[in-house]
Amino acid sequence: MSFVLTKPTHIAIRNILVAVDFSRLSDRAMDYALSFARRYDSTLIAAHVISPALYATPSTASMFGGIDPLPYLDSVRRELKHRLEEFTNTAADSGVKCVPELVEGGIAEQLRFIAEARDADLIVIGTHGAERWNRLVMGSVAESIAHTSKCPVLTVGPRVFRRPKFEASLRHVIYATDFSADSAHAAPYALSLAEEYDAKITLVHVLPPELRAQNDRERLTNFFKTELEKLVPEDAQDWCEPEFVLEYGGSGEAIVELAEERAADLIVLGTRKSNAGVLTYFKSGVAYQVMCRAECPVFTVTGEQEYRG
Repeated sequence: MSFVLTKPTHIAIRNILVAVDFSRLSDRAMDYALSFARRYDSTLIAAHVISPALYATPSTASMFGGIDPLPYLDSVRRELKHRLEEFTNTAADSGVKCVPELVEGGIAEQLRFIAEARDADLIVIGTHGAERWNRLVMGSVAESIAHTSKCPVLTVGPRVFRRPKFEASLRHVIYATDFSADSAHAAPYALSLAEEYDAKITLVHVLPPELRAQNDRERLTNFFKTELEKLVPEDAQDWCEPEFVLEYGGSGEAIVELAEERAADLIVLGTRKSNAGVLTYFKSGVAYQVMCRAECPVFTVTGEQEYRG
């Protein structure tokens, strides 16, 4: 059942792609992207995708004084190019090399294309989560990227109000696992991030609530905690004191509640690889529930991603 980590835990984050839509949430995502770039000496790629479907909305028109921007796309492009350059200049002023990318097309598809073309090691994206229209656009984009990206994704959800300092301080990392092969691929990243930031790490597995009343609950608890312990290499004990937790309930809710109790700075999850376009707008998995409800960013790794040490 368990996956025993034997690889070196250090990961390299050379190139970071951050999705920019000029919203407040996008600003917070940029803050986290900058903080990781400073920590790992990464190049930042700030990307905005001009999507006709998105720019036809009333909320977007309000950004341009209530005028429908579609007939004036040339002006829109110039304005967006200028605003994107402001982002890159801000990054440069803080010592981070930043490259702007302004493209047109489907948001998720273009972000995946840029990530592959730029050999991104990490994608940072904000998700608005609960609002219906935003769920259809930016929410579904974040969910799609998290399940289809070839590199890890850091999602900054609508309940993440803490902004990182000049360089993010990760004091506590939560790694949630269901012991699947998909989930196991996230373990090296969780341990590497905890080691890099000298953070405490909590490994958690969530069981269905109906098992709470089992007569052999103690045996179940001991079994799964032993499985969690197998995920941590022996030498990890030299730099951290991992905590092993077994919870009962709905997976997404239990993970978020544990993160709040531990005042976690990051949640790490493995997600199932999906083909682009497979995800539906109204059906959310555990990863997306956590992204929308967590008060800290969520770092996701799909099962087919190559570990980059």
